[in-house]
Amino acid sequence: MTDLRPFIARVMSTLAAHRYDAAGRSYGRFLSQLEQDNRHDDVYGTADAAILFYTLNEFPQDQEDLNRWIAAIQEHQSEHTGIFAGLGHNELHRTAFALSALELFDGKAKYPLVMLKPLMDKEQIGPFLESLDWREQPWGESLKGAGLYASLVLSESVTEDWERTYFDWLRNNADPLTGLWRRDCVKQMDGSLVSAPLFHHIAGSFHYLFNLAHRKEPIPYPERMVDTCLELYQSGGLEVPSELFSYFHIDWAYTILSCLRQNPIYRKEECEAAIRGSSEAFIAGLAKLGEESDEPFDDLHTLCGTVCGLAAIQQLIPELVRTGKPLRLVLDRRPFI
Repeated sequence: MTDLRPFIARVMSTLAAHRYDAAGRSYGRFLSQLEQDNRHDDVYGTADAAILFYTLNEFPQDQEDLNRWIAAIQEHQSEHTGIFAGLGHNELHRTAFALSALELFDGKAKYPLVMLKPLMDKEQIGPFLESLDWREQPWGESLKGAGLYASLVLSESVTEDWERTYFDWLRNNADPLTGLWRRDCVKQMDGSLVSAPLFHHIAGSFHYLFNLAHRKEPIPYPERMVDTCLELYQSGGLEVPSELFSYFHIDWAYTILSCLRQNPIYRKEECEAAIRGSSEAFIAGLAKLGEESDEPFDDLHTLCGTVCGLAAIQQLIPELVRTGKPLRLVLDRRPFI
């Protein structure tokens, strides 16, 4: 078991450094920008801080404090479009990410999502999802496909019938060959890739898994999804990033975790071996960061992805890491990251 408590302490000091407003609950994404202009709050910085406090089991309890958090996130929403402003990503991702952070506080959007109104018609779900680039850009485009669901459901803008249409489309378009999305867009019948790297399809499919989990909808082909993940890992084709701060591990670990939750015995030992092997350098790197310094990290957003990935790994194999308080997986609470 690797002791990551020093790393967790460094995350907590990072959160304190990124808070720019002593009277409210606003956080900047980049510490370097905060130091330059003394005020560079961002919806991602504030939302990431909320996720980190939740994951670390340090979430605020005082109602006045909760209300300040809600107001700090809501101030980034446009009254005219309903879309949230932020640094990076697309409009659907920013809006879904902000609304998902509000959900942690039982908060809602302040204004209706006017710009997304056409997509509140269930007849537009199919055309919208069809328009995404599932072959060349499955990872990036999934932020839109999954972000649409999270934005409209968390803002209470659509009906149960709308959700049923969305989930039916996902079920009908899952690929029986790989278990991923989308059918005929991942691999040819001879096993060769259609276009994008296989991990890009896994990471893209990951974004739909927590939407399914939110309504306890089954994964269409969980065993095939496990086979695909294990094939990539066991073949040596899984390229684990050298940088420690990214969303790689939450994408990878949560995909396997979701499949094991649906079928706990299918290739379980191989799945655990894949998680152990793919996270060994990651965990060791985090331990080193905790030991070498207590200086705050610069980017809250990638740090958020790292800590959420660690939470998924801890759920799969609890004995791998010691974090003091057990980490909470934010995707068990709300359908977006």
